[in-house]
Amino acid sequence: MGSGREGSGEGASTASLGPAVVYTEQLPRRWMIATTMVLAVWIVYQASVLLPEDSTVWFVVLGFSTLMVLVFNAVPISKRIYNRIRIQGGRLTVGRETIPVESLTLDSLREARDQPTDAEFVASLASRSREELAELRRSGRAARPPRIMGGGWSVPMGMDQIVVETAEGESLLIPTHHRGALLDALLRARQV
Repeated sequence: MGSGREGSGEGASTASLGPAVVYTEQLPRRWMIATTMVLAVWIVYQASVLLPEDSTVWFVVLGFSTLMVLVFNAVPISKRIYNRIRIQGGRLTVGRETIPVESLTLDSLREARDQPTDAEFVASLASRSREELAELRRSGRAARPPRIMGGGWSVPMGMDQIVVETAEGESLLIPTHHRGALLDALLRARQV
């Protein structure tokens, strides 16, 4: 879980409290590096075959490969824009949105520890009867869904989520790669 910098991840319990807490969630880079390397090798191979005689075809291959890099990396790029998490100076920043950590209720942060992970939630749904699922749907329609902090339409693939509340009663859904480290950092930053 050592995914952040300066006082986050494992051993973070010995770090400072309050506004001095600094946490930065690092997003995975392996997929972007792998796809970029594969397409770079493809471009170099095509250059060795096509250049200098068929330079026009090579430029078409280069343009198409650049487009493919963008297509294959659209989700990681959007995660960097909308889901980068940083806690610094008593403020929580998720993507392009920033709120004071003090605005989050301590009760909701403690309850977030007990929230099931996505995998646990899916497993619990699979074990329910049709009647129980129908009742869950009815009760779920009545409740207002939490707003995704930082923007975006939904939680990206490969990310977990936590739901917290502000002092004003607004529910916020925060997509994260490192649920435990984020909750530890939020609880430490919320302590006075």
